[in-house]
Amino acid sequence: MSTDFRPLPTDSIHFNYQHRLDPGTPPRLPRAYVPRQFLWQQLDQATESALTVLVAPGGAGKTLGVAGWVRRRFRTIKNSDQPEEMIGPTESIWPSEVIWIDGSLSWGPRRVSAVMDRGAAALPLGPASDRSAVAESATASGPPQLLIIDDAQKLPSSTVRLIEDRLNRDPASVRVLLLSRWDLLQTSLVPELLGDLTILRGDVLRLGDTEATTLISQHAGTDHAEVARAIMDRADGWCAAVVLAARAVRTMPDPVEAARQFAQGDARFADRAASEVLASLSHRQRHLLLCVGSERLVTGETATHLSRDPQAADLLADLAADGLLVTRVSRPAGTVVPDHALDNGWYRIHPLLSEVVRRRLVAGGVDVEQARGTVARAVALDLARNVTDRAFERLLTINQIDQATELLATDGVAMVTCGHGRSIARFVRLHPESVNADPRTWFPIGLERWSVGDVDGAKHWLDRVIDDRADRPDNMESATARLMRARLGLESMPKAVAVGQEQVAGFEPNADQGETSQTASLAILLIQLGATQNWLGELDRAEVNLTAAVGLCRNSSRLSPLAASATSMLALTQYMLGREHTCGKLAAEVNADSPYEPHEFSSALAGLAERLAQSADISWLRRPVDLGSAIGRQHPADLCARYWARVYEARERAAQTSLTAAEELLALPLDLPVAHELPLHLRAALLIERSTLASLAGDTEWLRTAESQLRDLGLVGEAELITGFRADLAGDRQTALDAFEAAVDAEVRTRNTRVMALTCAAQIRAAIGDSEQSFKHLQLAAAETAVRRNALPFLGWCRQGTPMQDLLTALRQQSSLPWVGELADAMQGLPDLTVRTASMTASPRERANTSASPVRPTLSSRERDVLRELARGATYADIGAELFVSENTVKTHVSNLYAKLGASRRSEALSIARGLHLL
Repeated sequence: MSTDFRPLPTDSIHFNYQHRLDPGTPPRLPRAYVPRQFLWQQLDQATESALTVLVAPGGAGKTLGVAGWVRRRFRTIKNSDQPEEMIGPTESIWPSEVIWIDGSLSWGPRRVSAVMDRGAAALPLGPASDRSAVAESATASGPPQLLIIDDAQKLPSSTVRLIEDRLNRDPASVRVLLLSRWDLLQTSLVPELLGDLTILRGDVLRLGDTEATTLISQHAGTDHAEVARAIMDRADGWCAAVVLAARAVRTMPDPVEAARQFAQGDARFADRAASEVLASLSHRQRHLLLCVGSERLVTGETATHLSRDPQAADLLADLAADGLLVTRVSRPAGTVVPDHALDNGWYRIHPLLSEVVRRRLVAGGVDVEQARGTVARAVALDLARNVTDRAFERLLTINQIDQATELLATDGVAMVTCGHGRSIARFVRLHPESVNADPRTWFPIGLERWSVGDVDGAKHWLDRVIDDRADRPDNMESATARLMRARLGLESMPKAVAVGQEQVAGFEPNADQGETSQTASLAILLIQLGATQNWLGELDRAEVNLTAAVGLCRNSSRLSPLAASATSMLALTQYMLGREHTCGKLAAEVNADSPYEPHEFSSALAGLAERLAQSADISWLRRPVDLGSAIGRQHPADLCARYWARVYEARERAAQTSLTAAEELLALPLDLPVAHELPLHLRAALLIERSTLASLAGDTEWLRTAESQLRDLGLVGEAELITGFRADLAGDRQTALDAFEAAVDAEVRTRNTRVMALTCAAQIRAAIGDSEQSFKHLQLAAAETAVRRNALPFLGWCRQGTPMQDLLTALRQQSSLPWVGELADAMQGLPDLTVRTASMTASPRERANTSASPVRPTLSSRERDVLRELARGATYADIGAELFVSENTVKTHVSNLYAKLGASRRSEALSIARGLHLL
């Protein structure tokens, strides 16, 4: 063996965020390649749609078939002697019209969305005559680039939902081809009917007789018709089976007899053929594949490291030249190879070959034991250098169960954080006796269950952790387990927090645990502390703990998912502290510059925090945040996240002028695994949120109830704000003003209460002629919200005061604060919120009158248009001009509306429509 061999640390090839979106190239075509004309014709037509899905099983030839189509259609080779329809492995300048990525690389929704956004101004995908339909619907900068996602079945479900969502909302921004082993889309009927979605099945990949004959001749080394017919009859057009069988036949003394035996054998054809091909390889090739067969994607350096063969990269290149068993692919987008390392190629092992290797490893044998020993030495070398990213999976592959158990015990916490949860779950399922015998593995296993939202499974392992340490002092793991159980309502939260804080204060390194895992354990404890303190209302302490967790995790790239978790939770803490702008900035940092994709719940929480911050920013004054896309699934035990997700959803409904629907949503009890009563700070926030909606809807009875509850809780300032809303609804300016100014002077628990009271008092002061005091109130409100960028208090919540846009315009002449100018610009031409919602919101009396209605009438789209114009106070002539119809047609629509609503006049029809939520 060469003495100058230096294995490359597997973590020296890492992701860099700035390069993450670099377009990849499809696999190089093998020397023996047959043009797939029928497939290419289908792709030419199908990719005219916004989204195309090619569904076929492994080995059907999806990747190489589409790769050939891409190289043929987007051909950029100059002065090539090859025919137009066939471009071989020659490299070319890659066309800018195509982005190729591998779905197995954990492309989360933000990363894929960024790729799609970046490609939105690309060149047309083909001749202008072929793209006319797309060009008409594309943006001014041109249709998007074609994004091809290979192995799309390995995409996170959140990414698939993103693609579906964009397809449904904005198909002109989508140009995607998914290569998948099974159907991915949940809702496809409507896009298919609209022509935005095309699904191709495996039959388009079936080899024709001519294609199969050519392929068999190339791989079998014979043109014998009986050989071709025997293989074709058995393979039935399946590309992998054809090639594997042909290669196996080539190794036989009598190819014709071998083909007959394959055709008549009772074993599964492809499996038998693949085994024969593996057996036909040289000893070095078999050893290499047995060492790297489970890697899926492997570099030449990694292959050398695992097989201990200095020529491994050359062997992979030779295998890739023949095609099928190993395919050379472009370097995955976002990977960066250090200067001291040679980037001598990336290769993908065919799934059929991976399965054959797996079975050979299970069956055993001399060559298998040799490969296991070689990989075991490579893993031991990695562990000695503290390189553990792939060590656990490799130990499982070579059936080193004891070593895998020990690694899980010592490095399991860090393994969970950097995305090895599935391997841990599979290990627990296959080797329960090993984990039952080692209590050190229980906490990482419970943490893995917790990380995927399986709180019942997590509870089982966390209970075992607590029971195992019942007669010993608490350590970090048991303290963290207590906090998790407390969030499930199984322990006292204050006691669990006290134990956790003691462990943080007395933290000492553990010699039996790796440094990274110790840091991960401490960070997880801090995150659990912060999450629990958020719920209890100890926001300042939560901020300190979560900030410390972020700082710990940023020192190690392996802990970047933990940093994302802590950052997203810290963003929500900032929001509850009244720092909306800081919340938005922190939430935007999640997913940034990380070699590991954040967990689904971290991304969902960050998305929620970012939207909450945006819903308070100035952009909502004119255009609310996109209401079409889902927030994302919050962790079942993340109590604060589930609470604020409900609040945000209610705000979305209110933004659609459905105040009643928003009130109804907030009135529903939250299904939380803790006591039904919310903690004081969240109860207060919920009462204020519901009261603002009730004030807009004119619901004085609810306001009276909320005021009483707030006084019972000792929240005098919040109660005075509600008193002001009630007096404002009753038309009592002086009482309303006194109450609002009392709320300004009182101690308040909710951050928006004081600012909202200031703006309402300013409106009333201006209405009674006290402009000087009005401007003082408004200036103070602007100063307190400038850093936060909270524009909600300036929407105009007071009916009896001067319109807010007039006040802000006047204040702009006196104030040098830029925030005042931004608010004035945003409110210019906009009526107060009380005015905007009045015509569309049912009063309490209207809701009471229509609550017993058994049937909600169905209106046509044109009747809805007319109803909205009636609500605006438009005349029949105005409506006709707006809708481009005659006045008689408008009268017909109005008559139909009255009949459906059971009304005889406009006011009655509008009252009924508001009560039935038709407006």
